[in-house]
Amino acid sequence: MGLATGHLAEGVTASAGALIVGFANLGGGYRIRSETLLATTLAAGAGALLGGLAGPSVVATVVLIGVWGFAGGLLVSLGRRAAFVGLLSTWALLLAGDLHLHGQAVVREAWLITAGGLIQTLVAIVAWPLRPFAAERQAIGNAYRALAAYARAPATATLQSTAGALAAAADTVGAGPAVGAGSETPNERAALRALVEQGEWVRVELAALTRSDAPGVEATLRAAAAALDAVAMQRGRAFSLAALERSAQTVTEPVARARAASLVAWVAAAAARGGGENDGVVPSPAARRHPIRALRAEFTLRSAAFRHAVRLSAALIVAVLAYRSLSLGSGYWVPLTVLFVLKPDYGTTVARGIGRIAGTMAGVTIAWAVVTALSPSDATIVVLLAVLAVATYALFPANYALSSVVLTVLIALLVEFSGGSPVGALLDRVIDTAVGGVIALSAVALWPTPEAPQTRECLAALVTAQGQWLDAILRAFSDGDHRRSLRSTRLATRRARAQARESVQRALAEPPRRRPDARPLHDMLAAMDEISECALVLAAAVHDGTRAPRETLTPYRNALNRSFDNIAASLRDDAWSTPPLPREETLELLRDDPALATVATEALTVLAVLERLDRTWRDTKSPSHE
Repeated sequence: MGLATGHLAEGVTASAGALIVGFANLGGGYRIRSETLLATTLAAGAGALLGGLAGPSVVATVVLIGVWGFAGGLLVSLGRRAAFVGLLSTWALLLAGDLHLHGQAVVREAWLITAGGLIQTLVAIVAWPLRPFAAERQAIGNAYRALAAYARAPATATLQSTAGALAAAADTVGAGPAVGAGSETPNERAALRALVEQGEWVRVELAALTRSDAPGVEATLRAAAAALDAVAMQRGRAFSLAALERSAQTVTEPVARARAASLVAWVAAAAARGGGENDGVVPSPAARRHPIRALRAEFTLRSAAFRHAVRLSAALIVAVLAYRSLSLGSGYWVPLTVLFVLKPDYGTTVARGIGRIAGTMAGVTIAWAVVTALSPSDATIVVLLAVLAVATYALFPANYALSSVVLTVLIALLVEFSGGSPVGALLDRVIDTAVGGVIALSAVALWPTPEAPQTRECLAALVTAQGQWLDAILRAFSDGDHRRSLRSTRLATRRARAQARESVQRALAEPPRRRPDARPLHDMLAAMDEISECALVLAAAVHDGTRAPRETLTPYRNALNRSFDNIAASLRDDAWSTPPLPREETLELLRDDPALATVATEALTVLAVLERLDRTWRDTKSPSHE
């Protein structure tokens, strides 16, 4: 637009705003996507305005970047989208502050950056009328493909992958009633929400059916996989469903036959695009505290987010002082490198630092060949900018080093448009990137955030949540009404499991002197996964109407709760003690009731898992002592 209207400088500034905001396009439903992009646009505009106003003064710039960096770093506690809003608005602040503008020029540049962000937002959502609910359908399709993969190859790992896929689908579709407000006929979004709920129950029935070795079960699982794939692709459902029904009829063992029939019913409901049994509510994203209260709770040195915020603020201040005092060529790349490289955990920071420096150096060579040797025309540069932007956004979440290479070339072309020396700017950027990388790596080395305490806390939270889910299921055998309580405890366990896995990965990426022993951590996760599978089987039995007197289950429930409480306390105290495992007499009560045959079988499995876990943790060191 700038090239066509003769306002090339303004076009470059707006393009910079669009480039920045484009990184906030994190996928998901159109509503959450547009909200994230719009929030980033407004935050980037505000950051550009304040950065431009403070730019001529070193003191004002240092104070502003310190405060803004701290706030942006603290936003990681609110999730990935909020973290990107903080990061990208700080990028806009640094960009505007480096221009050293005055008066109306500051307002104009801030407005141009905001306008570029608004155009980027519009481009990102313009396809909505053409393909409504495309992101939601894709997420649900991925969930049903994961269910199909589990049906083909039943295993703990494939079962847990279905949990992640269904959680992503629920998050994309969103929470809410499964029927249109004030309407007797489900609308499109309601049908998609019902599909998520039916997928959850398909998962329950599959987990229960895979426990059986009765004749016909294996063929039923294969047919279920084909039918679930058809649901995911939204075609061929009638033929696949008929094959599943025929296979289910070949199962002769009564319990497995009931399981197979229930599975057919849920798959049929999904094939009907959201018809079938549900109670009007679908799995929803995690219930979150009010953002202000959540941020206030992070103001403690024990918080990883608070330590990251302080570390990022201090590193940005050092970076700004370094490039202002050393008069580096394109000096704002020093704090920008710190901003992109410095993360809350050690492993990501190191990987990003190396990737950014290596990517920048590789990009310099490519940019020299493209910009200097080939001397492309303006029209060619515009086309290259579009292609490079696509590649940058596609590579950013997948390979940071490669995205840095492409981004370097893209920046070179923008510099060429703005009348600068692209090769000279890129050589300056190599130096600036190296300086920024050293500052970021030094910050995380001088004041690290050890992950081991957080890992123990996350594992303890997972054990507690797993125990509460099992207790809710066992309580439902006596109390009857169970659907909502089982759903809420199941989702809480799923969130705790995801957080624990992420913390274990971060802990194992720490330097060797702080890295915990991997074996007990992996064994704890594996044990909770196996118990989760048992819980799904028990949930299926509850759903089928199996009931038992409270006095029969209470001794086992109490023993199990004591075991999980002891394990969670041992993890938090970093001192393992053998949990009080359920005694034989509590299991005998379950065996004596024929209606509780499934409970007795799964209780033995849970006991075996806990005994194996106890042996592992007694034979290895506590994570923080490795």
